[in-house]
Formats: sequence, C-alpha cells, structure tokens
Amino acid sequence: MRAAVLEAPRQVSVTDVPDPDADGDVLLRMRAVGLCGSDLHTWSGHHPFRKPPVVLGHEGAGEVVSSGDPRFGPGDRVAVLPALSCWACTRCEAGNPHLCVHKRVPGWGWPGMLSEYFAAPARVLVPLGDEIGYDEGAMIEPVAVAWRSTSAVRAGDAVAVLGGGAIGGLAAAASRHRGARTVLVSDLKKHNRSFLAAQGVDHVVDPLSSDLVTIGTGASGGDGFDVVVVASGHPSCLAEALALSRPRGVVVLLPMFGDAITVNLNPVVLKEVTIQGSTIYTPADFAAAAHLVNTRALDVRPYVTDTEPLSRTPEVLLAIDAGADHLKTQIDPTR
Repeated sequence: MRAAVLEAPRQVSVTDVPDPDADGDVLLRMRAVGLCGSDLHTWSGHHPFRKPPVVLGHEGAGEVVSSGDPRFGPGDRVAVLPALSCWACTRCEAGNPHLCVHKRVPGWGWPGMLSEYFAAPARVLVPLGDEIGYDEGAMIEPVAVAWRSTSAVRAGDAVAVLGGGAIGGLAAAASRHRGARTVLVSDLKKHNRSFLAAQGVDHVVDPLSSDLVTIGTGASGGDGFDVVVVASGHPSCLAEALALSRPRGVVVLLPMFGDAITVNLNPVVLKEVTIQGSTIYTPADFAAAAHLVNTRALDVRPYVTDTEPLSRTPEVLLAIDAGADHLKTQIDPTR
C-alpha cells in the first residue's frame, strides 16, 4: 500500500510499505486524515518522541474492509481513537488511560494513518452517523483534544483562548457548549481571526495591534477570566495567560513548547492561579466529541479548509510550514 513516510526531518515521500496485518483487529481503508501541529513538529524534527522513519497522521476516519470483531463489518464507517492503552498499569487502573505508561499512538509503537490501509482494535473505533462525512469523522480527534482542554469550564464562566488555529477554535466552541457566558480568542493570523469572528466568537483579538490584557479585562467583566486555554506554543502566551486569569482562575496548557520558556510566576502566587496541563483525551472525552460531531451539535465542516490527495502530502506540509491560510487540511489516502 502507499503511505506518507517521513524519512528524515522535512523529507516526506509517498511510497509503498507493507500492508498492515489486522490479525483479529479491524482493517480500515482510510478515507480522511487530518494534519495537525504535532504532525508538523514531527516533520520538522522537533517532536519529543515521534522520530523518522515514521508514517505520519493520527486524526483519521475510514471504511471497514474486514473485521475480526462482530461489532463491525465491511462497509461500516468509523473514526479512530488513536491511543492504545494497556489497561493494566496503575495509571490506567486509576482511570487515566491517556497517561498510560505503556501507551502506543500512531508514530510511536503503532503505524501512522497517512496510508491507504490501517489496522486497529475494535475498542478504539467509533461509528459515524449516517449523514456524517469522513471529513467530519476525522475531526472527532481534534474535537476530543479541545473538549478535554476545556474540562475546567463551568456554566457562566468567562473563557479566553490564546491561539486561534483549529484546536483553539474548537476549544472556543467547546467552551460555549459547556456554558461559557463569554469567549475571547487571540491569534496573530488575520485568516484565523476572520474565521473565528464568522463562527460567532464574542471577542477576537490581534495581540500585536491591541492591548490584549486591557481588552480581556473588559471582556471578562473586569476581574479576569475563569479559564484561560493556551493553545499556542508562542513563548509569550503563558505570561499573557497569567495576566488574563482572574484570582483563583485556571490556566490550561495545551501545546508542547519547542523550547524552554522564562516567565514571571509571581501572578501564580499573588492570584493563586492554577496551571494545569492537558494531554490528548480519555475514552470518555472521545465519546463526548463523537457525540458532538455525529449530532452536529458542533458543526466541524467549516473547519476543514481543504482536502488533498495522499500524493501531495509533502507539498501540503511545506505550505503549512510556510504559513498557508488554513484551519484544517485533510488528506484523502484513496486519491
């Protein structure tokens, strides 16, 4: 089968690789695979554990070709929860399988999804609704990331999101579904800001041309934001998040930072701010995301900027790295 293989940093080839051995699992023909920031980090050689040679891609949906499990049969349409936890370590037993010591993910102990076929156990497959496209199905994974990152949001909260790409935009939408009374998103790119404004975000800010903290103070009602989600790895974001947080607010860190950052932590002490990490999602988060997408309670279709054939994966990654205007570009491995 054909697959997009990262041979070395910034060097992707679409080449033949062995077909997957389903061995009692479910064999999928991949129909839509999204490219995300972690794929770009892997491509550039900066990902902490995905290293070449590796097949890229972990946001996917496909059609069942064959199944060793009676829950699925040929022709079924599914999305993939791309994490295999052991369910035996102390972290799994404590209800945190996303933190599993032995976890395998695409590109780390499990092949990536940017390939014509992909094998997965039935337990990580989620059916797609009859009216839901494969493009929507592949968006369940980033929605799950956003859903988990907003788990601290309560009804009536004021929420700020720093970074308005696909994940930041979805975090803003997830916050609304959790009952946030107002949402602010900041982003450097005009394309992203225009998209977010069209999606109905209450306050969309360019942090370079506006005083983010002053605008945020007014937008939050005067005392700061209950929850600030950092969805950008820009070095300035943590300091901005601490300034925007209300006393006893929560700052959620979502990205992996490329380098060590230096920040004044006095606001953490003086305002008793909680800094909390957010990494991928639990099966419950993924199920919640699947419900939002399958019912279109969160309509992800506007987020898909473009769909490209597998053969164009190298060019697409170059374009994204160069700053192309997009929210989510997907690859169709059948093309």
